[in-house]
Amino acid sequence: MPEIDPHPLAENDDLASYTLSNPLEVGAVLRNLSTRGDFVTIYFDHGKSMLTTRILEVDVKARRFRFDWAGQEALNRALQASPRNVFVALPDGVKVQFVCEAPVIVQHEGSPAFEAALPTQLVKLQRREFFRLTTPIVTPYRCHTQLPDGSPVSFNLHDLSLGGVGLWAGSVNVGLLTRGDILRQATLELGAGVTFQTDLSVRGVRTVLLPQGEQPLLGCQFLSLPRSAEAALQRQIALLERERRALTG
Repeated sequence: MPEIDPHPLAENDDLASYTLSNPLEVGAVLRNLSTRGDFVTIYFDHGKSMLTTRILEVDVKARRFRFDWAGQEALNRALQASPRNVFVALPDGVKVQFVCEAPVIVQHEGSPAFEAALPTQLVKLQRREFFRLTTPIVTPYRCHTQLPDGSPVSFNLHDLSLGGVGLWAGSVNVGLLTRGDILRQATLELGAGVTFQTDLSVRGVRTVLLPQGEQPLLGCQFLSLPRSAEAALQRQIALLERERRALTG
């Protein structure tokens, strides 16, 4: 399954032309996610936590929708207490994102589930540079570069798009990095012999709560990506998408 965790789009992105506000249109998009069984990632607790779910039911008339309960009780409690929650999905490479307030617990077909108000706005984005797919975990893609102070570092990739990468910081001191810092001559190893070099611009650092604890995640943008590297990226993203579809049916 993709960790359909393409990162949430920043609020300052120019998204007006991609934003739906008609409840019927918003409901139709959510219903499509439900019918397809697409995975949806929820970012909450100020971006520190996330969980993967599926939309179970959409009631446009009542302006409500339901989504699945998480497998970890701690995440369920944290989500229920979170006042602002960002939902992100990637059905067929189309990025869908919306924000909801704290959900309530309900029973759905005999099992616990969450219910929330239908979002008042929904972003449906087809700009290819935002298509982020989670990279393999067992055999992770790698990034080798150096920090602004010149010290060498290596990261495992979390996600990949034509616009940039998400990097697990691991033991790297992210306090040394700020938005706009440049990671020079970063070498990316994407498996199957796909390797290229480019500069990366740090766009942000956030903390993600995982079962093993909190982990810093670095969002980076490609700078001056060579055409040959972009072609290799397109092939690799297509491969990841095929593998995702094979797993999710």
